Amino acid sequence: MVTFLLFISFLLNIVSLLSIVILYSRQNRFVNMEKEQKKIIVEMEDIISAYLIEMKEENDEFMRKFSTQIHNVKEDNLHTEENEQEDLETSVKVTKWTGAGYKRASQAYKQVKDQGPEPGDQSNKSEQDPLLKKVLTLKEKGMSIEEIAESLGKGQTEIELLLKFRQIM
Repeated sequence: MVTFLLFISFLLNIVSLLSIVILYSRQNRFVNMEKEQKKIIVEMEDIISAYLIEMKEENDEFMRKFSTQIHNVKEDNLHTEENEQEDLETSVKVTKWTGAGYKRASQAYKQVKDQGPEPGDQSNKSEQDPLLKKVLTLKEKGMSIEEIAESLGKGQTEIELLLKFRQIM
């Protein structure tokens, strides 16, 4: 009996020593990994700072070129006042045309809206009316768009568009 207990004690000691060695090796791997990650972070910070410095230098160079270019353009504009007058006339023409075009488009839209649907649209509406009525009744019953789409065998997007167009009209 004593030998059995000694054997179990010896076995437990071996298992505990093995587990300590395994935990120690894992801890060392973890510490090494942390050190490597810190090195990588430092390298990344150096690379990013170098990149930012390079970008700043390029931006400064661009700003210098841009300011000299603007200065040259200002000098050219001072010497040629005729170009400025032509530019003003063309910009006024564009804004006048845009305003008139906007007015014409809005008038055409109002006329089409007042006239009602075209004959070709009525046949399409008659096909959509039963579906639209079904969708509206199901929506009034409190069903969600997904449930309506499933019950009618249509796509959710189609039902959403039907409801959105119905709200606009």
